[in-house]
Amino acid sequence: GDTGSGHKSPPPPPSYVTHRQVADYLDKYAKHFGIEKYVRFGCRVTQLTVLTEDENKKVEEMTTAVDEKKEGSNHGEMQSTPSFYSCWPSISLEWTTVTYEHVNGNDPTPRMQTHRETFHHALICNGHYSLPSFPPIPGLRNFSGRILHAIEYDDPLDFKGQTVVCIGARASGADIAKEIGGVAAEVFLSDSGCERWEEFGTKGENVVKRVPRTSWIDDEGGVHFSSSASSGEDDDGSTQKKQEWVVKNVDTLIFCSGYDYDFPFINEKSNLELSFPPGERRVQPLYEQLWHAQYPSVSFIGLPHSVVPFPLFELQANAVVSQLLLQSSSLLSSSLTEKETEGLIESQVVPLPSLQERMEKARLDATSGGPESPGRVQDTHFLGSHQWDYCLKMAKIGGVYDESMEKYIATNKALYDRSGKERKQILPGEKDKYRETRFQRDDKNQTYRIIYSEMEEEKSTVS
Repeated sequence: GDTGSGHKSPPPPPSYVTHRQVADYLDKYAKHFGIEKYVRFGCRVTQLTVLTEDENKKVEEMTTAVDEKKEGSNHGEMQSTPSFYSCWPSISLEWTTVTYEHVNGNDPTPRMQTHRETFHHALICNGHYSLPSFPPIPGLRNFSGRILHAIEYDDPLDFKGQTVVCIGARASGADIAKEIGGVAAEVFLSDSGCERWEEFGTKGENVVKRVPRTSWIDDEGGVHFSSSASSGEDDDGSTQKKQEWVVKNVDTLIFCSGYDYDFPFINEKSNLELSFPPGERRVQPLYEQLWHAQYPSVSFIGLPHSVVPFPLFELQANAVVSQLLLQSSSLLSSSLTEKETEGLIESQVVPLPSLQERMEKARLDATSGGPESPGRVQDTHFLGSHQWDYCLKMAKIGGVYDESMEKYIATNKALYDRSGKERKQILPGEKDKYRETRFQRDDKNQTYRIIYSEMEEEKSTVS
């Protein structure tokens, strides 16, 4: 606003940060808390293997012997049982590192080393934005233009003057369509939830069009878009027939169709039943989309999508660590200090249910098609507006649920809803003005205060 001297003060820090700002924050966080000294960088995991019951016993015997030698006294009586090892087995990991050696002043020579160690637990945090998913489109081989996935997208100027089809209208598809809409001749945003051809803006300036799903490509390379078989009724009450449109002379197809889950280090040698077929976007069997239902000593951080990632992933990580501490306290009578044991009791960590219950819950989740109805296999890990209940559940399992946590999550929901409402007001091809909005949290009252909004200022000017 105006400072009184005629000079406008700069807007407050942005609420919508860039990926570079996020990376910088994480780097500073790690340095501040001294995390880097615990991290081995440059490790490429090649194999994960769940140990058998006999292998587990050998590992624990060796661990106990080493600890007793270090302490010079009895380490504590083993409280573990075969049933414990059958559900919480240790994990063998293999990985490679590359070092460079200088020999006789020549250029450095890469030297690869293979490592193997055994761990009590493995947290898999390899993300799900690395293996592009390409839905099958009949006739795709007839298209002679450029085909790429959103993961390859970099510069909108690469599409200057072109006719482009973006297949998929969620976050990446909508964002890319808007960016290249400023330089392309025409952009078609193909949305499976759209039932008609939609144009925006002034005639002659509406570069971005929203069209139904991409159904097929003809022999001449024309891209066809089709509505569903039934999309309402005509004036006489009869059911409308399936409609179809075609766009010819398309230069580029951009698949904004998401990513498949990928765990290349889990295979037939892993002694771990895990299914994640390409195209399904479903990982099973998982309990609460987090723990392997049979072997909870293997967990997967960050599988849910369409969420506010950092708060949800942090609550997942806290839930996993709380369960690890809980199980550690039952493994060895002296594994935790008295203070740590008291902390677990006071935090009211909720133990995971029995193996049978976990497997049944995993089966139901894998066949539900996600939280929405009607469901789809591809939406198994979709949360959207359901993420807040999930966050509360993770807080309770991890023993950190209280009134302040509930208010924190409620404020996140309020901000998420406001952001979504503003985003929907932006037409395809327009500037993302909602990203200029600055918020101030008010967790106590489970709300926020807008301290700057370009969209609100424009409304005031118009009125």
